[in-house]
Amino acid sequence: MNDQSGELSVPRTMIATKRKKMKVTSVFHDELPPLKQGEIRMSIDKVGLSTNNVFYAQMGEAPFLKFYSVYPIPGQQEWANVPAWGIGTVTASRHSEFQIGDRFRGFLHMGNVVQMQAKRKAEGFVAKGGHRDKLNKAYNAFTAVPRSVDSPFFGDDAKADLAMVAAPGALSAHIIYELLKMKNFFQGNSVVLTSASSKISLATALVLARERDVGRLQQVIAYTSAKNRSWVEQTGVYDEVLTYDQTLSPAGKLDHVMIDVAGDGSLYKQNKQHLVKALAVGGTHSKAKSSTFTAFGPSAIVKMAANMAAPRVIRNWVDNQLNPKLEMFFAPTVMAELARKMGRSALDKRCEETLAVFVDAAVSNDWIQVTRCEDAESAQAAYQRIFRGEVPPSEAIIVSLKNG
Repeated sequence: MNDQSGELSVPRTMIATKRKKMKVTSVFHDELPPLKQGEIRMSIDKVGLSTNNVFYAQMGEAPFLKFYSVYPIPGQQEWANVPAWGIGTVTASRHSEFQIGDRFRGFLHMGNVVQMQAKRKAEGFVAKGGHRDKLNKAYNAFTAVPRSVDSPFFGDDAKADLAMVAAPGALSAHIIYELLKMKNFFQGNSVVLTSASSKISLATALVLARERDVGRLQQVIAYTSAKNRSWVEQTGVYDEVLTYDQTLSPAGKLDHVMIDVAGDGSLYKQNKQHLVKALAVGGTHSKAKSSTFTAFGPSAIVKMAANMAAPRVIRNWVDNQLNPKLEMFFAPTVMAELARKMGRSALDKRCEETLAVFVDAAVSNDWIQVTRCEDAESAQAAYQRIFRGEVPPSEAIIVSLKNG
């Protein structure tokens, strides 16, 4: 039933994951209640699935993150919704500043519909209330999707779908790039990207290309699996491609900064002596014997806690006082600092430019094909393939359950 006023309850379909066995999924059906004043309801048009979702599942209960709390399932302690970045369309509103048909992108989940309290902002809105108030505010921000051909999200073709899947990686890539510039590349002149076939690493390598002629950067080095090595080499965005059993050459004229997307502790340990800095970004290696995060020393743990929860003045003090060789890259903190310095709209524009560069390169060079999952069965299968590490870098997955 089409209820634009939000006065009726609506059926909801979700693909939930087992909290203690993250690879196990089940389809749940329930109803969302009528909207309260100040709430909006959105259809979930599509979400992208990638190794990001593995990280969100792994950190579902983690302090300061609490990803499992974003879209709770009433009465369920064993199952939870894993968030996924996507696009939604307003279908009902009890908020004067939202119109039916408005589109936004942000933190959604594998389902057909969501509803939330919303505070309108110039660039979109901020979701609030309930469990969301305990979530880092970066994950509560939704950005308006312009109906313009200039937007990489415009339309429903392969480019727009790829933009949706790649958006989190491209966003992180641009923030990593800005951080490296702010820190003068930590006095290094070589960037080492692990999980080099991932969208975040590819996008980072692409945006770093501009530093080759005007900055201090001399090399961008890739780490990837043996099975993906040929594919990574064919992209042509790295100066050198190594497999995980290889160790970086002794520094010599190169001072290496590692951007660790793989999150494999053994890789950091085998290269530690050759690094001037390492930033733990993700955990694409779900089968790693130990996570890079377990190699954190006391100063890195203090810095991580400050970045996640402390006021800006405390974060700045900690940043100036502590400089561990290995630390966590926490995008929301860096984004907040960049937005303060350059303005949110300017930051969003630069991030979208990085996304557009990546999507154009991936499509024009035929790097990546999009797979669409439009029913629960195919979506569950795709989710499990991601957890098993079976999705090749040449494939991007979109889930669209908006028809229930």
